[in-house]
Amino acid sequence: MSFIYNFFISIFEILLRLNSNFNEKNKKIVLGRKKTINYIRNKIGEQEIIWFHVASVGEFEQAKPVIECIKKKYEHKILVSYFSSSAEDAIKKNKKVDFHFYLLSDKSNQMKLLFDLLNPRILILIKYEFWSNLIYHAKLNSIPIISISSIFRKNQIYFYPFSFFKNILKNVTMFLVQDETSMSLLNKIKIRQVKVIGDSRYDRVLNIFEESKNIAGIKEFVNNKNTIIIGSAWKSDIEKIKNEIIRDLTDTKYIIAPHNINNKEIEYLENTFINDTIKFSELPQKNVRKRILIIDNIGMLSSIYKYGKIAFIGGGFRGALHNTLEAAVWNIPVIYGYHKNNKKFIEVGKLEKEGIGFPIKNGNEFKLIKNRIFKNRDIGKGGNEFIINNSGATEKINDYLTKYLK
Repeated sequence: MSFIYNFFISIFEILLRLNSNFNEKNKKIVLGRKKTINYIRNKIGEQEIIWFHVASVGEFEQAKPVIECIKKKYEHKILVSYFSSSAEDAIKKNKKVDFHFYLLSDKSNQMKLLFDLLNPRILILIKYEFWSNLIYHAKLNSIPIISISSIFRKNQIYFYPFSFFKNILKNVTMFLVQDETSMSLLNKIKIRQVKVIGDSRYDRVLNIFEESKNIAGIKEFVNNKNTIIIGSAWKSDIEKIKNEIIRDLTDTKYIIAPHNINNKEIEYLENTFINDTIKFSELPQKNVRKRILIIDNIGMLSSIYKYGKIAFIGGGFRGALHNTLEAAVWNIPVIYGYHKNNKKFIEVGKLEKEGIGFPIKNGNEFKLIKNRIFKNRDIGKGGNEFIINNSGATEKINDYLTKYLK
């Protein structure tokens, strides 16, 4: 089975390289991986490190509070490897991260090379990151492998009868999972090294909430009007709700932060809402009487939610819903596109149960729920208390990690 796995990983790598000729994100991954080995040799060498691996920005957000805790208590160097190009900018800017690189393709020879070069004290995997050869070579080198904020569903490949992939999980030293369901699923395939800890993202959004600062120009743009923050928006989100925004004859303001902040996305928004937009970079020089503010700066969104009465979170219609907690912590209702795949985010189900989260299928439903919330200000409140009640995972994770870090 390992031969078949390595074969498919090789095929995936070939397809990634071919696609990189047409896709900028994949091009960054391919070029980034080419630099990884030299980066390790020149920057890291034989220094002892704490190695975190994340898929993308979302998983890095889960890792952040754990990294910050480690840095407060110890002098260990922190390495973060990643797969997605979207994670690169966020990780580069983080002063707690000492080293970072694109993880090489998960082929046995490439993972062997990584562990020949690196000296990790521990390997920490965030959420879903279970790469067979990465885990195998870590275990071969007697390196503890800890999975944190992980979550499992019964339809995942690990739980199929006779699945090769369940053997990958058996090599993990400890799973610190988000919920009882995940522990039960692992127990059913005879994995007992499991503790229910919770999700460190709750701690992360509380930190952001507590440390948030005012952003010059936003308050003036809002001007005490009802404001809807459309965060991490994809084109598919805007296409669903654009007519309702255009037809909105009230004095409601809209702040749109595209998921991908680039000229193409910004031009799309300007052309969609002709003569009705202003970019953040143009404040305060231009007239703030425009109804729609386009965020063209990276790293602001989590603090912008404080200025809204409602948040619409992007990615939902694609089944890849972005962070709902960042908005909910500000005690505002959260709207997002419906897709069956969004059920994999357990916080989404919790938010809906608490009357804070509202899935919609089309623009008309967006209009109806928006109007209902503006008429009844009590709808969708309670997000801050909900997040406080679910916080505390970071402290538990770091208590467990202590024996590996002393």
